[in-house]
Amino acid sequence: MSGKKKEQEYFDAALSNFMFDMASGGAIRHLADRGYSVDQIVKTLAFPTPRDRVERTVYQHMMDTGMLKTSMDASTMTVRQIGKMQVYELNHVLSEHIAQNGETHSYMFCPFGAWKGADRERFLKQLSCLTGREQEYLMGIRWEQEEMYHILNSRMLEIGVQLTVHSSLDTRFYFLKEGLILCG
Repeated sequence: MSGKKKEQEYFDAALSNFMFDMASGGAIRHLADRGYSVDQIVKTLAFPTPRDRVERTVYQHMMDTGMLKTSMDASTMTVRQIGKMQVYELNHVLSEHIAQNGETHSYMFCPFGAWKGADRERFLKQLSCLTGREQEYLMGIRWEQEEMYHILNSRMLEIGVQLTVHSSLDTRFYFLKEGLILCG
């Protein structure tokens, strides 16, 4: 490939990325911060943006801000079993730990990459105890690794409580300041 052609392709890609960021990128990141699902973001944008591009932008933003992590150092953390609880009890317990640690130091273990990679039907079956809104949120995230960790914000607290109480999923909640892992 000639040098001029390479330069032109580089310029075109840079211009495209700049135009995308000006038209949609900031809005996508803002809506992701507010807990919108990818589908909600696509419907909200005034500038038509392909779903795949929205999905990639949301994923990258979640990684950049620490909302998603690909690993968690649990080697020095204490593990405690939660035991069977009702939704309101578990919500209360987890909320107390979030208050102690802060949302940015509280995470939920997410094995959704392994599920989503298997097949969509199996993935949805594992999430059948969740509302359509909760499922939509999880389906919009690019679970790039088999196991990831999502910050325990209000959206993931709601999802985590439902999965712990109503599914056979091995749920784990990490509270970094306390050095504590709660297992469901």
